[in-house]
Amino acid sequence: STMTFIRWRMFNQIISLLVACICLSRSVATAFLAPPSTPISTHKKSSSSSSLHASSTNNEGFLQVSRPDGSEHKLSYRVVRPMNLSSQQAAPIVALHGGPSIPSNYLHPLEDVVPYRSIVFYDQLGCGKSDQPTDITQYSIGDSVQDLKVLLKKLGVRRFHLYGQSYGG
Repeated sequence: STMTFIRWRMFNQIISLLVACICLSRSVATAFLAPPSTPISTHKKSSSSSSLHASSTNNEGFLQVSRPDGSEHKLSYRVVRPMNLSSQQAAPIVALHGGPSIPSNYLHPLEDVVPYRSIVFYDQLGCGKSDQPTDITQYSIGDSVQDLKVLLKKLGVRRFHLYGQSYGG
């Protein structure tokens, strides 16, 4: 069906982006590229599933991060299907949004396209619900990578697929 084709195409695009991201930043992510043993087309969306999922399937919160100058900031994150974070068959997807100043919520439809994996969304510093410092010295690529490492450690995520969009890519 058309929907199955679209899902497989999206899955292939995610894998392609993942491979590119791994090649560019091996120190940030390790991933297993094998698709899950159950084909996407056999997954049925439950009647209770929608883009506004019940709180029992999401884990939201804030994470404190530090900068070399001693300043601290909070980052907002959201985990969809947190019970699958340590799955051996389907590593979670970590979604990095574009920017600057664009929150991660435009990536939330991924949770409907990829219904069998945990997905970690977070608003990078200066975006969405995260702190938005006005001092430009609080922003750097190195600090953004460190923020991601802190988030992954807090969530206990050791292997994942990285889905980067625009600046997040």
